[in-house]
Amino acid sequence: MWNQYYRINLTDQEIQRGSHRNQIGGKWNEIGELQFRFMKEQGLQPDHELLDIGCGSLRGGIFFIEYLNEGKYSGLDLNSSLIKAGQSEIKKAGLMSKKPTLLVNDSFHFNLFKKKFDYAIAQSVFTHLPVNVIQRCLIHLEQVLNPGGKFYATFFETESKFHVDPVNQPNSGGVVTKIDSDPYHYHISLFEYLIEGSSLQMEYIGDWGHPRNQKMISFSKI
Repeated sequence: MWNQYYRINLTDQEIQRGSHRNQIGGKWNEIGELQFRFMKEQGLQPDHELLDIGCGSLRGGIFFIEYLNEGKYSGLDLNSSLIKAGQSEIKKAGLMSKKPTLLVNDSFHFNLFKKKFDYAIAQSVFTHLPVNVIQRCLIHLEQVLNPGGKFYATFFETESKFHVDPVNQPNSGGVVTKIDSDPYHYHISLFEYLIEGSSLQMEYIGDWGHPRNQKMISFSKI
């Protein structure tokens, strides 16, 4: 599914050196803090249940775990070595008492957490996924989101749904996206189509300060 992340296989020594902070694209503190500030602005409170999709080595997760009450953070990623790095980050930050739950799964089986969520975030996940896999994520997410709950996801945007050529994403530091290979770009209408007939409603947020020009959309469960 997420080919570039499948290939990451960190050793214990690399995790100790903090190599994982660069393996996922760098800008560790900048993007981690950006996610945290954004979600607080959207209403995330310490007693809410949060699902972090594609949590990786917890670039944003560390901020969320520190802020949320005990047991309120759940993170899922397909790469076991990144999850191991995330566990190392939790120990370094002295946050074991917060009892976060981290799971390795490559098919978005959120029901494995055995709980429902008030908020969810997928930062730089849809940017690496073909449309059928995004649909799988949304189908499973709908099943575990509380009524009134919100899911925020970033994506690379194309202004025309008929655009098939690569796109040089503006203000992204040279990121080139494609319609059929990673990193992917999508027209906003695609997400409206994917949730048609579901209990999810979509809102386009757009710019939210991401340093590589990823846009933000939200899905609310009615």
